[in-house]
Amino acid sequence: MKQNLKNQLISIAIGLVYLWFGALKFIPHLSPAEDLAKNTIHQLTFGFMADDVALFLLAVWEVGLGILLVLGLFRRYAIMAALVHMVLTFTPLFFFPDQVFTQVAFGLSLVGQYIFKNLIIIAALVSIYERKRVTEDAFETSSDEKESLPLRVLIGKNLFKKV
Repeated sequence: MKQNLKNQLISIAIGLVYLWFGALKFIPHLSPAEDLAKNTIHQLTFGFMADDVALFLLAVWEVGLGILLVLGLFRRYAIMAALVHMVLTFTPLFFFPDQVFTQVAFGLSLVGQYIFKNLIIIAALVSIYERKRVTEDAFETSSDEKESLPLRVLIGKNLFKKV
C-alpha cells in the first residue's frame, strides 16, 4: 500500500473519531467526557467562559477537525489544530490528578486511560503531517550571495562539491 493512501486512511480514521466525539458533545449528558471537558476548560479559561458555551465551542472545534481530516481539506492546518487540541487534553493530569490516577503515578483511572490513549492519536498525527516543501527557486540570490557561507548554511545547501 502506498504511503499517501496510508496517510489518507489514518487521516480519515482520526477524523471519524473527532466527528463522533465532537457530535456527542452537542447533546447534553451524552458524552462521557462532558464533565471532564467542562471542568478542564473552566480551569484553562479561569472561569471566564460559561461551561455550556465552552462545551459547544469544543464540539464545533472537534467536528470541524473531523470534517477537515475526513475530507482531506487543509490537512496541514487541521493536523496542527488537532495537535494543539491533543496537548490540551493532557491538562487534567495537572488540574485533576485525583480523577486521573487511582494510585500515584502509575495506576490510571478510566479518565486517565481516556487521556493517555491520546498518545496514539498524537503519534498518528505527527506521522501523517507533511511539511511544506520549499523549492530552491524561493532562495534565488545573486552570484555574490551564493558564495556566502552563512547563507549557504541557512538554506541548507551542501558546502562540499561533489567530485
